[in-house]
Amino acid sequence: DVCSSDLIRAFKPELKVREFESYKSVYCGLCRELGREYGPAARMTLSFDFTFLAALMMALAEDKPVYTRRKCAANPLKSCIMADLGEIQSRCCDCAVLMLWYKLEDDLKDHGTASRLRAAALYPAARLAYQKAAGRQPELDQLIGDNMRLQAETEAAGTASADLASEPTARVLSGLLSTLSDDPMQKRVLERLGYLMGRYVYLCDALDDLEDDREKGNYNPFLADQSAGPEQIENAIGTLYLTIAEAAKTFELLELKRFEPILANILYQGMKETVDSIVSKKEKTI
Repeated sequence: DVCSSDLIRAFKPELKVREFESYKSVYCGLCRELGREYGPAARMTLSFDFTFLAALMMALAEDKPVYTRRKCAANPLKSCIMADLGEIQSRCCDCAVLMLWYKLEDDLKDHGTASRLRAAALYPAARLAYQKAAGRQPELDQLIGDNMRLQAETEAAGTASADLASEPTARVLSGLLSTLSDDPMQKRVLERLGYLMGRYVYLCDALDDLEDDREKGNYNPFLADQSAGPEQIENAIGTLYLTIAEAAKTFELLELKRFEPILANILYQGMKETVDSIVSKKEKTI
């Protein structure tokens, strides 16, 4: 679902050293901001998905990021270069907290004992953080909340359509990315890119959970079609590759001011590598 993490990440072997350092500086800057705004425990919500979001926001912004070297919170003996662009990072952190909240609500209702216990333990602190984030981002809160409720209804209905199943998650990222530009043409491009990225996240997560969902009897769009046979995984992979290809073509229409090689690496190589890694993991277990 939309709360899945680390599915939108760079493919490090193909990044130049300076590009990887810039990418890492965005990650480290988000980590620091999460701790500053929501406390040390909030750093656990950080993922490469939000690093992509922050890098894209910075790539579209007029102002350049400010880079500073600071002590790493996870390892005080180490210092890191951190990118800072104020409001952009704050908004990404708010988004991470909101998505965590709805993930916890989902875990409390529908998942196994371990997930429910974890969600219950995190709930009090997460509620305080959620109230702060929702107060700062009411429209984003409504966007995520409405579509996560729709996601739950869609899955409860047992739809056999991957398109319909991924629609709510796709709408969240579509709505979020569409706010990153005031230019009508760029807004349309961002809206479509967000839709495709959300679709990719949902379906990639479904592919990764395929065997586990089959064993536990959980809903999975690739299992819902009872007429499908051994080709389930092949169909899922094909759908994901097509989604990645369209996202890459849409990305080419953006007018970026910086970070283009990093974002291109994520779109052209990182996302496909993530799918290939999931497939490779499955092949080793067969």
